[in-house]
Amino acid sequence: MSDDRRSPKQASSSGRDRILDEAEQLFRKHGYNTVAMRDIANAVGIRQASLYYHFPSKEQLFVAVTERVFERHRRGLQQAIRQNEDDLRSQLHAVGAWFLSQPPIHFLSMVHTDMPLLDEENTARLSACSSQFIFEPICQIFAQAQQRGEIREVRPQLLAGFFLSVIESLPLATTLPDAAPREVIVNEMISVLWDGLKPQ
Repeated sequence: MSDDRRSPKQASSSGRDRILDEAEQLFRKHGYNTVAMRDIANAVGIRQASLYYHFPSKEQLFVAVTERVFERHRRGLQQAIRQNEDDLRSQLHAVGAWFLSQPPIHFLSMVHTDMPLLDEENTARLSACSSQFIFEPICQIFAQAQQRGEIREVRPQLLAGFFLSVIESLPLATTLPDAAPREVIVNEMISVLWDGLKPQ
């Protein structure tokens, strides 16, 4: 860590963004429970007291980081869907490309490992945020495709869950022997999903 540590006032808005950036990387790599506020302060290059000036607790910092991740996905998914709004297959490819352009979220790890450590209010807050910003937009494109007659009637929630579970499995799938590139796996999954959903 640099000896040129700044006071809380000097580490203002841009400092807050740097804190969120570093905390996001550390939480993603090591998980919420393992990362200490000291680790984040060291990564940013500020005193731990300066970190607490911006975020009074690790839990509040984790919530802020996670909400920012979900908001980034909301904007990216919204743009991907809007640019291909009349064609489900194009939307799925655009949504898949968006997820591939971003670091993995690790939903299962977050739900089973991180969220139980948060208080009830923050758990509910992050659950609602992930549902509203990520799950529901994907449900909606499947529901709209059904209304247009592109696919047969299958619960949109099931289809969205299937699609997101494949996206979630990419980090593991790409480490297997003879694994195809991530883009190929997503394209194959969309092809299987699409061919299985064509109206009879």
